[in-house]
Amino acid sequence: MNSQPTVILVPGAWSGAWVWERTANELRSRGLRVEAVTLRGLEADQLPTDIAAVHLEDHVEQVSALVTRSTDSVVLVGHSYSSMVTAQVADRVGRQVVGLIHFGGFVPTDGRSLLDDWGDSPSARDRERQEIVDAGNLWLPPERHMLEHERDLTEADRNFLAEHFTLHPGHTVTDPAHLNTDTSSQPTTYVILSPDDISTVSRASEAAPSGWRIEHLASGHWPMLSQPHEVVDLIAREAVRYSEGQG
Repeated sequence: MNSQPTVILVPGAWSGAWVWERTANELRSRGLRVEAVTLRGLEADQLPTDIAAVHLEDHVEQVSALVTRSTDSVVLVGHSYSSMVTAQVADRVGRQVVGLIHFGGFVPTDGRSLLDDWGDSPSARDRERQEIVDAGNLWLPPERHMLEHERDLTEADRNFLAEHFTLHPGHTVTDPAHLNTDTSSQPTTYVILSPDDISTVSRASEAAPSGWRIEHLASGHWPMLSQPHEVVDLIAREAVRYSEGQG
């Protein structure tokens, strides 16, 4: 395998490769090999029935195939939902994945779905599941007004997201993950996203597996838009570190 890894950027819910486009271009300008992925069912202009038919395993298989087709080592970068995918890919593919970077990611636990750990109460989880069922096994994207609480986004950023969001396959967040080994052993950099609550960062750091590297960005949920230069710097730095076997 080549000593310099390929960085694969995997978008979170309701998003495609477009959300990582600025990041990918800047990383390439620094000499890194980069690929941004659009997960199955999240391509533009898909029929709702086709989107609803996609499962979590489809996303894991898609990214696993992308990794194994290459002779390069790989650093997988996940955001939010897609950490459910990237961590399972690393579990399945093995040492070809030399590092993972999770930006505010939902990291999988064997036998549990993303929604098993969603929200702050069982009733919130039940409501979210029911809304997915009622929508025809689709996870509906946030409406434009729901993005107002993302205080670090500009109006242009909010409009950009609202205009590009797609329906998300509901099964991908209700299907349980399947892991052979606990994610605590994976070479991982977890990026905590918190605009200003340092106590949240401290609690999250204490709960993280001892072998993980913990980073913090003073950002809301969409750091590739609100903190683009910091995101690029972090990915580039960690990719080099993983390429040197410092995972």
